[in-house]
Amino acid sequence: MLSIRRLLVFSACLIGLVVLGTQALSMLAAHRYLHGQLAQQSQGGAQALAWALSHAPGDARRRATLADELFGQGAYALVRITNERGATDIERSAPPPDAGDGADEWVEHWLMPEAPESSQPFVSDDGRFRGMVTVRADAHTARETLWQGGLRVVGLALAAAVCWLLFATELLKWLDKRAPRTSLFSGWPGEAAARPDAAAQTEAQRVAAAIEAQNARIESLQSEVYRDAITRLPNRRYFVEQFRAALADAASAGAGHILMFRQRDLAQINRHLSRAFTDQWLRASAERLRRLVAAHGGPSATLARISGSDFVLLMPGSTAPQASLLAERVRRELRALRVPMDGHSWCRWALAIADFSPGDGMSEILAGLDHALMCAESADDDQVTPASQAPQGSRIGEYSWHDALLTALDQHRFSLAARPLHDIGGTLLQYEGCLTLHDQSGTPPVPASVFMPPAVRLGLSAECDIQAVRLGLDWLVTHAETLAVPIALASLSQDTFLPRLRRMLADRPDVARRLILEMDASGLAANETETQQLCEIVTGAGARLGAARLSQDFGAMEHLHEYPLAYVKLCGRFVAGIVQSPGSQQLAVTVVAMARTLGMDVYADDVPDDAAAEVLKRIGVRALNGPVVNSGRGCDLALDHRWISS
Repeated sequence: MLSIRRLLVFSACLIGLVVLGTQALSMLAAHRYLHGQLAQQSQGGAQALAWALSHAPGDARRRATLADELFGQGAYALVRITNERGATDIERSAPPPDAGDGADEWVEHWLMPEAPESSQPFVSDDGRFRGMVTVRADAHTARETLWQGGLRVVGLALAAAVCWLLFATELLKWLDKRAPRTSLFSGWPGEAAARPDAAAQTEAQRVAAAIEAQNARIESLQSEVYRDAITRLPNRRYFVEQFRAALADAASAGAGHILMFRQRDLAQINRHLSRAFTDQWLRASAERLRRLVAAHGGPSATLARISGSDFVLLMPGSTAPQASLLAERVRRELRALRVPMDGHSWCRWALAIADFSPGDGMSEILAGLDHALMCAESADDDQVTPASQAPQGSRIGEYSWHDALLTALDQHRFSLAARPLHDIGGTLLQYEGCLTLHDQSGTPPVPASVFMPPAVRLGLSAECDIQAVRLGLDWLVTHAETLAVPIALASLSQDTFLPRLRRMLADRPDVARRLILEMDASGLAANETETQQLCEIVTGAGARLGAARLSQDFGAMEHLHEYPLAYVKLCGRFVAGIVQSPGSQQLAVTVVAMARTLGMDVYADDVPDDAAAEVLKRIGVRALNGPVVNSGRGCDLALDHRWISS
């Protein structure tokens, strides 16, 4: 009986140690999680206040108001604004908690989470450094939560200990009544000593199994925090941590690249196909991409899903050729993974790539990638768009573009730039208009190639195109030549665009006859209904229609005979590589012959050099445009680039 008592005491102590150790690990894990949340809250508050100060007037009253608004939310314990010399201009802080005795200080040090301070610089509109913002989140709520959770855990452990003590007492009483003390372990010689040892060994095995299961559970929970539920790829939180570590790693090779790609038709796929099919397709696609990256990207490459339709491939320490090659492999894999949308089209991907170096800003890089994705969506192809090609001023988020475009539309801050287009003999054919946006800060005007991709993403392309047509009609009032104005395919799908266009052309029938509306050739097949309506409106007003970027979608040639087009345009890589490609030359001959049969002209944009110009002239292209042609014919943009009020 003494052996049984010792076994029960030993088991109780061992289980108690395991339970307390497991709960201690859980408390420490919760402490780390709350500390991370407080750090993110401090960083988010600092970034928000820095952004507000960068876009607010520079007076002290406005700064104090912004600081009070942030501090008044009750979620921050410190808000400090320093000037460019490092002196503190404004500081709002909560009083520190009351200091306790030595035990309380020990608890504060080991258990209570502390919110770290986060600092962010803010600049003026011209990029000049104006000061620094320091924000620290209020950790009071997190401390209360952790402390109350710890008390509940201790109370639960004490209740379990009391129950175990009562059970052991009753068990010993029952054994005293049932068996004599001398015959409790009767049987083979030595069995009295063997059985307690076997019981202790069995109990130790059970405890070890419980510890192993608890550790596996903790690892599983940590994995769930950093994994996407559908694709099982790392999620946005994990990507941000890895990206921040790559930017901070000054000992690395000094450079890296990041590829972002977006499934443009995910919502439509969910509507036309079942949700279960979509999830299965995303899961299978992610697995194929993961194997591709593991085979060709190296151990440091990270593939993650950062939102419903957005994926990123982080390539730290990669050179430009390595990153371009892997990006091209991903592009081809995505093309192979497409699913049909309807009877005539496949789902579309947009890809953008950017380089980074240690110390670069994460927000600027991601904003540049987002703008490059907008440009890729506007181009309507799956080519990888470099984020470095976008001007620095365009690398802002959707919300900033939304505000800028709405303000410009409300205040009519648009103008029309016009340049002449001559045929190969030097005769003026027409002027080509380009919508530009003017900023209140007096910076150079922003061309349509920069702000139209965000306008398409935000559903404002129709409003911008209405401005372009209206300015074009105003231009024709003061000029006797013909003017071509480009319009976006996305505008045709908006209900108000075509009726407004009809009214505008009908109001000015005398000048509408010299107007040409230029659309993307891919719309001849993809937007057949809207394009037919556009043709009826344009031809009814006496205007004409042109098709650009035919070389991006030669499938539109099947529909050229269905529309009364004045001309079609070849451009891009097709024109740039026509000297080295006999196949491209033969295809261009076919396009010219077909266009002549239908009474259309053929123009070429993006002509890179004289050799390409000579090939296109020999084929029969009527007008050329590029760095070496039509750019030095005395185009006086000072007159045609003036700000025409709408």
